[in-house]
Amino acid sequence: MDLGDERDPNVGLQEDGATFTIPQHPVRRRIHGIQTFNVPGGGEYFFMPSLSALRWIGDLRQSSGHA
Repeated sequence: MDLGDERDPNVGLQEDGATFTIPQHPVRRRIHGIQTFNVPGGGEYFFMPSLSALRWIGDLRQSSGHA
């Protein structure tokens, strides 16, 4: 599905009166007045995995024989 002129509410800044459409069957749901959830600082966005995800990645490495 193409977002068209809409912006993902989880990523990026929202303009006043922003709208987001959720595809549903049989009728889509449109949400009006979306606010910005996160504000990027310094022009960059960093993803930090959870500690459980880092442990899982570490376990994969050990179980494959790579140290």
